Amino acid sequence: MPSLPIPPLTSTNSKLLEWVEPLLSETQFQNTTVVVNRFFQKDGEAEMLQEKLHEWDAKLSGSWLKPLWDDRYLKYRGSLPTGMNFNILLDNKKHENRYTRAELVGKVAHLIAEFYHTIIDGEVEPVTLSGIPLDMGQYKKFFRSVRIPRFERDEFRLADFDKRNNHVVILYKNNFYKVNVTNDEGAIYQSKEIAGAIEKVFQTEKNEGANVGIFTTATRDEAAKAYDELSASKINAENLRAIADSLIVISIDEDSNNSQEAIENLMLNGSNKYFDKTIQVVITKKGELGYSIEHTAVDGTTIFAVISHVNDGLSSEDPELIQTTEKAIVEKMEWEISTEVQKSLMKFEKDFTKTKSDFHVKSRTFSEFGSDEIKNMNISPDAFFHMALQIAQYRTFGVLRSVYEPVSVRVFHEGRTECARATSMEKWNLVNALENGEKNNEILHSLMKKAGAAHSDRIIECRKGFGVERHMFGLEQMYYLHGEALGLKELPEIFKDEGYLTMRHDFISTSGMAYDNVKYRIFGPVVEGGFGLAYILLDLSISINISCRVSEKDYARQLSNHLIDALRELRQIGNSF
Repeated sequence: MPSLPIPPLTSTNSKLLEWVEPLLSETQFQNTTVVVNRFFQKDGEAEMLQEKLHEWDAKLSGSWLKPLWDDRYLKYRGSLPTGMNFNILLDNKKHENRYTRAELVGKVAHLIAEFYHTIIDGEVEPVTLSGIPLDMGQYKKFFRSVRIPRFERDEFRLADFDKRNNHVVILYKNNFYKVNVTNDEGAIYQSKEIAGAIEKVFQTEKNEGANVGIFTTATRDEAAKAYDELSASKINAENLRAIADSLIVISIDEDSNNSQEAIENLMLNGSNKYFDKTIQVVITKKGELGYSIEHTAVDGTTIFAVISHVNDGLSSEDPELIQTTEKAIVEKMEWEISTEVQKSLMKFEKDFTKTKSDFHVKSRTFSEFGSDEIKNMNISPDAFFHMALQIAQYRTFGVLRSVYEPVSVRVFHEGRTECARATSMEKWNLVNALENGEKNNEILHSLMKKAGAAHSDRIIECRKGFGVERHMFGLEQMYYLHGEALGLKELPEIFKDEGYLTMRHDFISTSGMAYDNVKYRIFGPVVEGGFGLAYILLDLSISINISCRVSEKDYARQLSNHLIDALRELRQIGNSF
């Protein structure tokens, strides 16, 4: 596959000014323009750092961004559930009431093992975008992988590919169970055999275990200390290794009574969870499936390969291929909890209970129209949504602030994401016209089309690897690695500039998708006082999911209401032609 390009400085220079303009006052923009031009001047700081970035790229066999990006994830020191992981709750209509809870666990475990084997055998269908193949390297990191808390920088651990003696770990009543899903020859146990073993656990386990997994909610240095304290016991160390080597963790959620509680609990309930695992499947009392994904090695665009395989298997009428008739084996994992560890676990419980009370999560589905109708207006549904969001943002806060939107760059080897800032002058012109009472639909429609086209063009540029932020991030990292040798005595002014930092401030961090089996999706706000906004653009509806601190709860409600009003308003304009 082609390598991720390093954009030319001229491209980043002009785009950077274009991206910051709608966020700044006229004076601020003039000041930032001076700073940007100084940074990019001939024989200036940008040229020196660009040369080092090209040297860095030449030494690597993969993406120039990957090691820098891995560091960014693994050096994150906050709590994973609210600051790093993302969560997906599925619509269970296709398999509702078809399975008992034990059967559902058994079926999910079987399907996960099946997909893992498909990856090992190299039989996963290649994924393309408009005929262009996408990088599938993340698939190898889905299973038997975990983030290990370490001081200053965590470790990502991936077990070797092996079909033999694979297992999943089930969490039930804060107890951990190792459940074998393949035998020593690599044959997958029948889902009914796995389900039978799980059912025995459900029938016989009456006791709450020590909530060991709560340490994965702690800040990472605290989690590292707890991990080391636990690992001092040989039994505990073996348990932690078993969790790391498991295909996935499956958590039995007994607390959620409806979908709203289920999506909140995916992110904010520390009971019966292990947030360091790459894929944690959560199954509710009502048979809803949730996924809590640790973000270090995988993105939302790739994880849907797993979700799709499981969903298709759960709704399929085809008989299961029998590879063995052996019984599945369940082993309860016992822990040795020292007084010191017990104190830490109690502290983490208390801390995360407070965290839960500090956050507000609200999901709603807008069912008046969806992507089908928007496409009929010849506007990208994603652009349409972001136009509505900018209108809503202005009506809520009286100003346009920076909106983060990730764009997949998987057309490149080891490609992850670029960031397309969704606030633009074209959208500002539309907002300004509406807020100043413009009634002429022809004018408004023209502004809408321009804003939509500008949004789509920016996404396309980012997808080609010619965005702004990852390049600027790379240049900044070259300063930290080589600044002294280059004679740069301090961080270049651009990286401290108010305008640049305003653009980088993820006031509303968004992530969209168009997968029809997803009901809700959520992740935490990225900055203090900010909002996490996950949206799902379906044919006939739009799912809107907002997270924030409780102190911003009223703003979140206003933002959501204004967003729905703006969707209706834009529909009226769009359909008038």
